[in-house]
Amino acid sequence: MKRSLVSRRGWSGLGSVLAGLALSISATYAAGKPNVDFKLTYYPVSGTTLSEIQRSISVNTPSREGNTYYAGVTIWSLSSTYELLTTPEGCRVDNGQVFLDVRVHLPLLSDSSGLSTPALNEWNRFTNSLKVHEMLHAQNAYRAADNLLRKVNGTKTTVPCARARVIAEQATSTLITRIADFDLQFDKKTNHGASQGAVLDTSIR
Repeated sequence: MKRSLVSRRGWSGLGSVLAGLALSISATYAAGKPNVDFKLTYYPVSGTTLSEIQRSISVNTPSREGNTYYAGVTIWSLSSTYELLTTPEGCRVDNGQVFLDVRVHLPLLSDSSGLSTPALNEWNRFTNSLKVHEMLHAQNAYRAADNLLRKVNGTKTTVPCARARVIAEQATSTLITRIADFDLQFDKKTNHGASQGAVLDTSIR
């Protein structure tokens, strides 16, 4: 059985998660772990001032909702397969696999030679904060995948497998919805990272 959801989210920052997550979300996991396909991708931006770069982000970002845009975005999809095995007691959900695709999109300055040293420092500060936050969204997706994997391996029920199938589908949908809601609340709490300083100060020349 397969369930999937795609989640799109915004940006901000925190510190030490990035290095550990980069090590943990890298490729396909061994047995007992979700199968993860993680990619960090960049879209080009340009400008000789931070204001010009901000305008370039607004044009080139892959994340836009009407007039609202986000400099960074994490897109994830989650699916699972499992078997329903009839037992004397009822049904067991087992032999499950979980598949997680994560794509983190960030801006990449095509040419920084036109920026002053203070402006370049501000750009680097901003993009580092942005990257850290998007990796937190990726970490949240991995947590969901790990949780789902536990649910589709060895769960025992006292109901027939036909009914267990419905229950498993409902539980999977609920889990994915909760994780997506967590992402939404995280961005709402941080104002997409603004409260954590992930805002490009275009006044710096």
